[in-house]
Amino acid sequence: MEILLLRVALAPCLVLLVSVAARRLGPHRGGLLIGAPTSTGPFLLLMCSTYGPRTAARAVHGCVTGTLVVACFGLAYARFARTLRPAWTLPLALAGAATAGLVGALLGSVLLTAGLTAAVILVGLVTCPPGDPGHRPPSRSRAWEIPLRMAMATALVLTAVTAARTLGSFVGGMLSALPILLAIMGTALHRSAGAPVATDLMRGALSATTGTLCFLLALGATLVPLGPAPAFLLALAALAATQPLTRLPLLRPVTQAP
Repeated sequence: MEILLLRVALAPCLVLLVSVAARRLGPHRGGLLIGAPTSTGPFLLLMCSTYGPRTAARAVHGCVTGTLVVACFGLAYARFARTLRPAWTLPLALAGAATAGLVGALLGSVLLTAGLTAAVILVGLVTCPPGDPGHRPPSRSRAWEIPLRMAMATALVLTAVTAARTLGSFVGGMLSALPILLAIMGTALHRSAGAPVATDLMRGALSATTGTLCFLLALGATLVPLGPAPAFLLALAALAATQPLTRLPLLRPVTQAP
């Protein structure tokens, strides 16, 4: 019950936080909040406290697969948004994400899945069109849209948690990382502010997903031998140490010559 209440309450709060961040700080920083382990982290912490470190460590594999889904969704949305409307971009991005989830589940190895995820993130960071991280475009969103996004996120997460109860730790971990908020926010910004703004959101999410992947790998490797408290501390250290790597010149988006 605690896991259910926490995740159901967390989803609308994150939608509100990201909506405000995207409006006041720019879509890139909003994407950074979405891509961070703000859903998988609490999920794994509560899995530890409820079922023990071994079960939580098994759930990490599902979370890594979910991270692959997020990365593929962000990359696909950023690519298709350049030429397509939101009504077409979202289904195509979801199809790419679903394919990635199937591939990750069939791989059966957390390291192979993590390697594929890192490759997708690298491609996304290099090829996503440039944007100004601090740019705050004028929004044409209506007052009722943020509450509607919050309600949609609550309903979707509630459905995912209910399904995870009967489908095991791997599926539960994957569902905890699904790009529900990214899909809601990306589509809303694409419609209200344009494709470049939605692409900035996706690039921010891809940047943060790099740290999330390292967080999950460190946690999965240390939960059983070290215990929850040291494992989470090391995972947070890995998360903090990884973020500066996404600002390397090699990972700057490719630009077209004028």
